[in-house]
Amino acid sequence: MDVAGGVLDHRATAVVPDDGVVAGARYRPERFVVGVDGSLGVLAAVSWAAGEAAATGATLHLVHATPGTLPADEPDGGARGRAWLRRALRAAAAVAPDAAITVAQLEGPPGRALAAVSRSTDRVVLGGRRRRDVDDRHGDATVARLLTDARCPVIVVPPSRTGSWASTPSPRPVLAALRGTVDDRRTLELAGEAARRRRVALVAAIGAPPARRHAAIAHAQRAGARRLEVGDDLLAGLRHLGQRSQLLVVGAPDPDAGWSDEELAALLRHRTCAAMVVPAR
Repeated sequence: MDVAGGVLDHRATAVVPDDGVVAGARYRPERFVVGVDGSLGVLAAVSWAAGEAAATGATLHLVHATPGTLPADEPDGGARGRAWLRRALRAAAAVAPDAAITVAQLEGPPGRALAAVSRSTDRVVLGGRRRRDVDDRHGDATVARLLTDARCPVIVVPPSRTGSWASTPSPRPVLAALRGTVDDRRTLELAGEAARRRRVALVAAIGAPPARRHAAIAHAQRAGARRLEVGDDLLAGLRHLGQRSQLLVVGAPDPDAGWSDEELAALLRHRTCAAMVVPAR
């Protein structure tokens, strides 16, 4: 594990061009990018993504974005970022020792840099904040930016189970949130794929308006959902069902469907399992 030219090298290298997009070998299917910072919660995201890489043969890319300006009383952002990347690399290599892992530093605000990366990758993975974590300027803003600007699914991994993601596979189901919109099909595709690969049940929580509820139920049944939970308060249902699920798959905010940025942010703050947010097509 070496530091050369400001990039930590592990099996492969990545360079960062001026536009903030990780370059090098072409992005290919099943490519995961993990946003790394100094929070302990990010180690849960790294472990989760490393486990996915080990299971699917995906490549794993750990990136840290340094804002262009830092307060005078803060240490050098580049040195600090390299230390955080070293820590993340050790965690990832422990979970997936045979995976191809690259690390790189990006310039610019984390939300903007990761949104740019999302244009050419399959998944962006972020660590959630613990309730006792000290608030920072970038964590919540990064998630908010990606929920609106990302071009690929964004996974937010809760920090409460750091270090446990690579243990015995969970028998808990994958949970799909359906709102009776055109995005339900993509949500079901991703949730169904995740359930099949994990060999667990697919559960659908349906909060569509009455006029669209029948169609949402039919879509879920065709996707192979073993259990349907239908209710008027989708957020409350997701909070409850999420306590017994290993992954929640939900569409991006859509005011026309009664699904606001604030409601999704509130759900992620009270998450009890990893949550995949699917961008609108």
